[in-house]
This record gives sequence, C-alpha cells and structure tokens, in this order.
Amino acid sequence: MGLLHDKSVPGREERLKASMAYGGSACNLARADKVCLRNQERSFSQAGLCQLLPTLGMLSTLPDTAIIVYGAIGCASTGFGANISSRLRHVQMGRTAIKDTVWISTNLTESEVVHGGEQRLEETIYKTYEELKPKSIVVLQTCAPSVIGDDLYSVIDRARKNLDIPILASTCEGFKTKIWATGYDVAFHAIVHGFIENDKEGRPPRKEGRKEGEKPIVNIINLASVGLTDENEIRRMLNSIGIEVNIGPNFASREEIRRMTQADLTVSICPTHDDYFIDYLHKEYGIPYVLRDMPIGLENTKNWLLDIAEKVGLKKEAEKFIEEETKKTLKAVEKFLPYLKGKKVFLSAGEFRALVTGMLVQELGMEVIGLRAYHHDHFGDEFYGKLVEAQGGKDFVVDIANFQPFELMNILKKVKPDLFIGHVSDNLSAAKLGLPAATIFRVFDYYVGYRGFYEFAKKMTRVLKNPAFNKKLSENVVHPYKNNWYEENPFKFIKAVKNEDTDDVQEVYNYYEFSARKGVI
Repeated sequence: MGLLHDKSVPGREERLKASMAYGGSACNLARADKVCLRNQERSFSQAGLCQLLPTLGMLSTLPDTAIIVYGAIGCASTGFGANISSRLRHVQMGRTAIKDTVWISTNLTESEVVHGGEQRLEETIYKTYEELKPKSIVVLQTCAPSVIGDDLYSVIDRARKNLDIPILASTCEGFKTKIWATGYDVAFHAIVHGFIENDKEGRPPRKEGRKEGEKPIVNIINLASVGLTDENEIRRMLNSIGIEVNIGPNFASREEIRRMTQADLTVSICPTHDDYFIDYLHKEYGIPYVLRDMPIGLENTKNWLLDIAEKVGLKKEAEKFIEEETKKTLKAVEKFLPYLKGKKVFLSAGEFRALVTGMLVQELGMEVIGLRAYHHDHFGDEFYGKLVEAQGGKDFVVDIANFQPFELMNILKKVKPDLFIGHVSDNLSAAKLGLPAATIFRVFDYYVGYRGFYEFAKKMTRVLKNPAFNKKLSENVVHPYKNNWYEENPFKFIKAVKNEDTDDVQEVYNYYEFSARKGVI
C-alpha cells in the first residue's frame, strides 16, 4: 500500500479501482466491467471536487495545528470551508470562545512558480512557528510546486531537525487523481508519518494484550462530517454493552491519536473514509478491525454492533441491547410512518452514506428511485443489490458523478421524487425544482444508531409536511439550464471506453435506453 515506504499516496483509481463516471441503473452497475468503469470519463464536466478539500477538511480538525497551503493564493481559499467544521465543533462542545482554524498560504508568485518555491515554504514554516506557536504544523502541497518539481520532503526534513513540534507533509495535488476520496488517504498518511512513524518520541510499542477483567478498548474512526451528537450516540451504544471508546483522529490531539495504537479493535463508521488507516493499524500493530457497515438504520446498526461485540466477546450483551433498543425505537416512530409510507426518494452523497441512508428510508416504508454517488468502488458493490431486493426488485437510476449538477437536475426532472435527500449543495438543485429537500448529514442532528433512526424519521416527516418554501422558490428563480437540456439523455457526455485487455466496451447510451424502457428513468 505504500503507507510506510512511499512519500505520496496512490490514487484510488489505482488502489481501489474506483470510478467517477457511470449513468444507468443499479442492476446494470452491478454487472458493469470494473476496468471499463474505471476508465470512463466525461467529455464535458461542470464543477468537481479536488482531493485537496477532503485532505484540508480532515487535517484542519487537528487541535492547535497551523495549516500551510503550499502553492498560489487561490488554493488556500478552501480553508474557509474547512474552518466551518472546527467552529461548529467548538459550538457543540459549549465553548464560548470559538477558535478558528489557522491556515496560511505561501502565496507563490509567478516568479517562484517558474524558479521554485522551496525557500518561500521554508520561510513560511519558521515564521508560522515563531509567531503562532502551534503544537504542530501541516503542509499541504498543491499542484503548482509539484509540477515544477519542488522537493517538499527535503524542506520538511530540515525543519523537523530544527523545530520541536511535529511537521506533517501531505501531497494532495488535484491533477494526480480524479477520485476526491483519495484526499482521506493523504490525510491519514500525513497523520501516521507525522504523529507516529516520525514522531520524536518514536513509535508507540505494541500493546501486550487485554488483561483479565479489563474492558475492551475500541477505536472509532470518526469523520469531520459526523457531529458530536452522533459521536455521543456511538459512545452510548458501545458503553451500554461494556466497551470503552477512543474516537479519532478528527478533532483528536497528537497524544490521543498515538493512543489509538493501543486499542483492542478498530471500527469504521464509513469504509470509504477509513480503510487506509485501519489497514495501517492492523498491519503495524496487529489490531483487528470491523470494516463493513455504517450504523445508519436499524439493520445496519444491528450488524455493526454485532460485528464489534463478537470480536471482543460481548455478543450476548449486544443482542440484549439491540432487542431492547429496536423495540423502543420502532414504537417511537410509529406516528411518523403514515406520512412516509410509499414516498419516492432520491439520494445524493458520498457513495456509502447514500447507500446506507437508502436502506434507512426503506425501513421507514419509502422507496429509492434514484441515487447519485460522488464516486464508486468495491465497498458499495453489494449494497446496490440489497436496495433493489428490499423493494421487490424495483430498479433505480444511478449517477456516479463528482457533483455535475447538470446531470442531477436532468435526472430529477425525469424521475420526479417526492423527497430529495442530499448534501447542502445538492439540495440547492432540488430546491430550484420545487422538491422537498433534506440534508443527508448535518453535524447538529442525529443520524446514527437508534436515536438517529428516530430523529431521521421525525425530520423527514417535517420536510414532507412543509414543502411550500421550495415550491415558491422554484417559481421565482432563474433556472440554470435551457428547457431542451431536460429532454436530453442526462448521461450523454459520459464517454464509452474500451477495456484494452478484453475489447469490451461500456455502453453508456445502451444503459440509458435500457433504464428508460424499464421505467427507471
């Protein structure tokens, strides 16, 4: 995997055979040739997400850390978005003094882009240390210094010898990968090398083993987009069956991250986000792991808890807890079910979150008629089939797209969902069409576990009962696309690509026609 020996991280196209372009039905996606999927591209693209954003989003959560964006000034502007997560976490923790993330740009000029910017970076590192006194520094290398061949690591190696704080290096150039989620791997790579492998205290030793009578300690790999409310629900569930919890690395200190090497088990709450770090802890520290479900919805929460409990010998305790919680939760949501039953839902988010939320809406009596995932890899493979099977074989349209709002609005016009559930930026497209829309995550709300199941049902009921705002909005906005675009194949710009090994061709247009014949779109 290169985590220990390589300086940079491979793109997920290479590591996980991930893909960014597909349009058609869920059933056809399961049958699609993975090589063709990986090679597909769009001949026209409108907006997209660079791996710099998730990298910066993760690393900016590290407490008392200064972020240096190594490049021209424009890339550093992404820090404004990343800063939101940090500010909201302070609010959730009840702190009156809200602290901003500290991020600095090297502000490379045209001359430095031509002649090299290493000196500017070195000066920025020392000035940041002297003026801000951070507990750690993170350097994010952008496209420009990488293209001209600047040696980021030699600069950081020199600085590490002279400064008494960890300095983390991350190479997150957008041109190196089209899969935005590679940015998570880049962030974990930086954390492992900065706080564990190259830390001045050295690597923590392996844990000898759990002593008799000692509660198991479980790492929960969190996300910046999972709020404190959901983290508290995770703690409640695992504490209830006798498990102690470490949560990190987002919003965790260096010391807390180093303690994660001493756990008895590591657990993912999003395989798309977590697999790189989990693999490191398993290979280097022998820590077993759970990397399958996301605890959203009753079935996935049950499976997630049982997988954990079986690993640490607490299966009976977990089964009792699950039975009690499920019974209480089902009774609590009964009053919402009449409003939700039979409603048709379109979901849009990172692939795994969208898929498990689809299973949740089905448990509430709704039907999935469409799903837009920001990329596709093997972690999502089995879940498309599960969604189709759960609704009696009814297929649905799938759009694998790094945003591309022109495709989304075209599809929504065709499938006409009763409810749209997606990221805030996606909800804007749905709102312009007058559709009831709800956020697929919001850090102040509950989504995971049993509390999340209840709160989600309550929230969807409220959205469906109050659609007036979006309807009026749709009547008073200028729509971004001409009417004739909505008559087109939404996937017309996805190019069919030949598999050079087999001569197979991914027939995107045939998928669209097949989906149309089946009434999927």
